[in-house]
Amino acid sequence: MRQIIALALLALLPGCATIIEGSSQSVTVATTPPGAHCDVSRAGEHLGTVDPTPGSLHLDKSKNDITVACKETGYQPASVTETPKFVGTTFGNIVAGGLVGVAVDAATGANYVYPEQVKVQLAPLVPASAVSPVPAEPAHEAAPVDKAPGQTDPQHRS
Repeated sequence: MRQIIALALLALLPGCATIIEGSSQSVTVATTPPGAHCDVSRAGEHLGTVDPTPGSLHLDKSKNDITVACKETGYQPASVTETPKFVGTTFGNIVAGGLVGVAVDAATGANYVYPEQVKVQLAPLVPASAVSPVPAEPAHEAAPVDKAPGQTDPQHRS
């Protein structure tokens, strides 16, 4: 019986981070101001939408960055890119000699974790009336044109 339990425990060892950390997670997206529409993508693939913010999105872990692009009426669009952090649970596989476990963790993305919350700051649009006009250059008089003797100035009338 002890041998069966030991074998079962050894079978769990490969993929240590996959078992302990999981291969997916929830990420909360918050914006200032709240109420924005945010799209989350990774490597050009749309993962999901949070609308309105704040809100959460459940996504698979990966070694690739995620980009959160947000927009809200009256504000400039903004985006944030987050890089996942490597988690140390995978080192349990290396120490125990479980190269299969390292491969499983890498394949499932379980050896990476995204921040639990992504914050995006949206800047207000500047209304056109708030922009001060650029002062016009003062008009310059045309420089006098040299005239040949006996020639009259066409703009000068006597």
